[in-house]
Amino acid sequence: MQRPGKGLGLIHNLTLVHLLLAAAGAGSVYLALREVRRRYVSQWRLFAPPALALVAALGLILIQLGQGVPGWLFGTALSVGAVLGFARGFTIRIQHDMYRPILNIPHQAKLLLLGVSMAVAAAVGCEIVGAFMGDSFDQLRKWSAVVASACAAAMLLRAVALKIRLHTFT
Repeated sequence: MQRPGKGLGLIHNLTLVHLLLAAAGAGSVYLALREVRRRYVSQWRLFAPPALALVAALGLILIQLGQGVPGWLFGTALSVGAVLGFARGFTIRIQHDMYRPILNIPHQAKLLLLGVSMAVAAAVGCEIVGAFMGDSFDQLRKWSAVVASACAAAMLLRAVALKIRLHTFT
């Protein structure tokens, strides 16, 4: 007799949440790529890739908390990412238009944002592969959630720091 939940084969661990996480990770990469291609970045576009990355990271964190992983691990990752992102936001050389709310950010800083958003998407991919493969990939799933949370916090606090700089120091 089959155990309950095992009738679907290896795909039984994948849920609709994984599909939503994949969409959020892909959306974050797409919006970061659009930021790379543009000369100017509007203020609301600063927060679009980090918002989707944060949705993906929080989903991964909630999955891992449900598996019994201690929350301090994710709190530490979020804190480290926040500090790094805030520091990065204050070190980026920016130019802005005094009449319109847009920023001119160097291309290298935009490429770094794209790389970080790709790391979030890769972490979501690792979660999906780990869920598909079963319990032997629990460590991969845990550490991908840690990486995604640090990257999402870094992206969000980078945008916050740039917004603060735009309205206070320049």
